[in-house]
Amino acid sequence: MRQLVKSTIPLSAESDSLSPNCPKLPQAFDSRNINPIEAFASPHQVLIMASAGLHQRNLSRSSRPRSSTRGPLDILDDPLSESSTPKSPGFNAHSSAPKDDVAGSSFSELDQFAPDDLPETLGKDVSFLLRHEIYHPLSQNDIPPPLRSEFVILDPIEPLSSSLGLLEKFLSEGHFLVAAHMASSILTSSLITPTDIKLVFSLFFTRLACLELSGNTAIAAQESKALEDLNSMFYYLDTSLESPDNATDNDTSHSRHLRHIVPWPLRVLAVRLQSIGFGDSRRIIGGLYELGMEARREILRKDISEDERTIWRERLGDLGIRSANALVEMGDLDAAKRSLETLQVAAKPAAAMTLRKALLLLRIGDVDAAQQVWENSAQSDDAALLRPLLSMSEGRYEDAASEWRTLHEDVERADNALTGQNLAVCLVYCGRLNERDQARELLETQVRANNSFGSLLFNLSTLYELCSDSAVSMKRQLAATVAEQPVFGQSNRDRCNADFKL
Repeated sequence: MRQLVKSTIPLSAESDSLSPNCPKLPQAFDSRNINPIEAFASPHQVLIMASAGLHQRNLSRSSRPRSSTRGPLDILDDPLSESSTPKSPGFNAHSSAPKDDVAGSSFSELDQFAPDDLPETLGKDVSFLLRHEIYHPLSQNDIPPPLRSEFVILDPIEPLSSSLGLLEKFLSEGHFLVAAHMASSILTSSLITPTDIKLVFSLFFTRLACLELSGNTAIAAQESKALEDLNSMFYYLDTSLESPDNATDNDTSHSRHLRHIVPWPLRVLAVRLQSIGFGDSRRIIGGLYELGMEARREILRKDISEDERTIWRERLGDLGIRSANALVEMGDLDAAKRSLETLQVAAKPAAAMTLRKALLLLRIGDVDAAQQVWENSAQSDDAALLRPLLSMSEGRYEDAASEWRTLHEDVERADNALTGQNLAVCLVYCGRLNERDQARELLETQVRANNSFGSLLFNLSTLYELCSDSAVSMKRQLAATVAEQPVFGQSNRDRCNADFKL
């Protein structure tokens, strides 16, 4: 029987967004999560769970390193916790001109903790990221013709701000493959200087993230190897050298603080991509724990504000979820479960992190633990989604369909596409032909409402195959319909043939 793909809750860390001032790009990255929850095991079968708009990843089968009884991500005893104190997809030179409100300024704001301009005496030259040979050529042969967009050729006469504005426009419209090509074109042009590390790292992050969002993870993994060892001292800056005259030798010895010059989102993304590129799935566990130790050190610092400490706590909780997800991908479900049991999250993003935790437990197959997480969670729109997911994981599709229908008919909810998608899947699994037609109508309604995330298109294409002998022409028409949808910038516009099962 063909497998259906069910949409899940688009959840990820805030640190994955490129800029708070570029509203479309954070939504696009958050809705796909560079490290998403994709599958969970039920008592009867394994169902694929795909975040809206993201391709599937192959699960790694490599063995994991020796378990540690306690690590930096186990935050049971936090010493600082409160308890202890329609547009055509084609582009041309005229239509690609950046809008007045898109100036490319967001590329300097990837990480609020990243150091600003560095003195030339420090010798931080990142010209190794500006070489042509590290960037692979991109192709649109795997994209349906109605969805193809022209790659823009960089104009050397135009100023850098104009090129950055054009790149930001592609990102805001969801043209991630075109944006990936544009980012590498800027990086290898004469517009960039090797000492402008903030912009170089932001563009490199944009290139890798857009490659992954457009389904080119293998290429992104190979290109991420250009960063080499991110724990090298080359990537660290001794902040005590910035003001040597303001402290005594004794003070400096105690206040010496090393800051990483690579933005946090790029470091988190590179950990996973390099583990793929080097063919060592265990590498991601070690990399996440290194980042976890750094986050704990920052939390324990006395010279930072409470807002900064909150951000580091959020990052630490996000790393805990990512490490558990990596263990699931490696097949070590017991270790993943133990990791989730000891995981605590910061108070501010508790709802989203709790939902991610519950989804991972469902993926592991521990329905009882997921049920307990749902019962202990505060009432919210996100928490309400767990009830039908629990029913589905136990094979009670009739009950789940009723629960999804209740949520779908709630006019006050903003996730109509997600609830309608899961309702349609439940109706198909109920096994009645009339409900299969109803499921198809539900999915087609979502497309007519200008929704086009990956699992929706895949499921609708599957139903076309189940219901019609002319499925190929119907799927091609679906691709043409998606191409005519207005641009919202919340999903990938450069969709590949696999999304339509072509």
